Amino acid sequence: MQPQLIGVNFHGYQSSSYQNRSTPHPPENYIEDSFRIFADSGFTCLRVTLYWESWELNRDQCLDNLRVIADSADKHGIKCIYDNHQWECSSWIGNGIGMPNSVMSRYYERTSAERTPNYNTKKDFWDKWWNRKIKTIDDKDGWEAQLSYFADIIKVFNDRKSTFGFEILNEPEVFSLFHYYKIRQYHDYMIKELRKMTSKPLMFCWALPHVSFDNPLLQARIAPAYHKHDNVIYDAHSYSLSVTRMMYFRLIRLLMRNIPLYLGEFNSGFTSGAILNQDQLSEYMNMCKKSEVYGCALWRWSYIHDQNIPAFNLARIVDGKIQPGTYFNYFVKALKEAKILLH
Repeated sequence: MQPQLIGVNFHGYQSSSYQNRSTPHPPENYIEDSFRIFADSGFTCLRVTLYWESWELNRDQCLDNLRVIADSADKHGIKCIYDNHQWECSSWIGNGIGMPNSVMSRYYERTSAERTPNYNTKKDFWDKWWNRKIKTIDDKDGWEAQLSYFADIIKVFNDRKSTFGFEILNEPEVFSLFHYYKIRQYHDYMIKELRKMTSKPLMFCWALPHVSFDNPLLQARIAPAYHKHDNVIYDAHSYSLSVTRMMYFRLIRLLMRNIPLYLGEFNSGFTSGAILNQDQLSEYMNMCKKSEVYGCALWRWSYIHDQNIPAFNLARIVDGKIQPGTYFNYFVKALKEAKILLH
């Protein structure tokens, strides 16, 4: 099977703004210039990261930013997957982003934006979240509050010709073996409700394990109930790709009764100073093709420079305009060499 959804993870502005610290402004015409570059490169689909805390910070600005993204995607014939993203839980408890203040401030003290979130704080949050013991400051159930926010996004963008689908939650985190099954309950709840609003594909993401024992059998437990698999896609993440890692995901997919496999995030690694080279990306793309993935998105295209991991910097700013970086060009070349992009 030839991969269908080819592109990068796209970082917006107001749809990706921190609630508890300032967010740098993008260069002029950032979105339109970026989409022109994507179209010229032959990309078919982007994974667009958006954040609940950005929505709570300023709903109108968040929507306006997403509308500009959707307009550019419509214009250039590129599909978008709108990803309900979280990383390191929330900017309320450190340098992460995702869960809003209305959820976090009820349970935890605010932490410096310069610090990595405390392990015990994250563990406590995710244990409460999966056991449905989190409530907002207005005493609303956490799952229902998140559903309400994401449902509003879907209602606005569901009928856009550029909208491919929606991802329920990026990298749900596991701190206990029981969490795998709890995540399945969460996915079932979300899919049941979201199916009332959209017939487009819904994605659920690989669970990020903080346990000493993770394997395909456990990961397969996060899948929604099998009868709800119609138009559902499994999003796998890998830093970095290897034959062993692809076998891991293919086995998970098999245990999930062959749900389509999408590699929604991949890169060379999280180690400080990590880089990418042409040979790596060529090898990655050949593995994707042989493993019959439905698509892939390299992490990430952003106007904000990652100071620690050069491999994450696919774009650069030249004379105040967004431009492709070296690693982006390597990626496009690797896709063409693997005959995934045919023009």
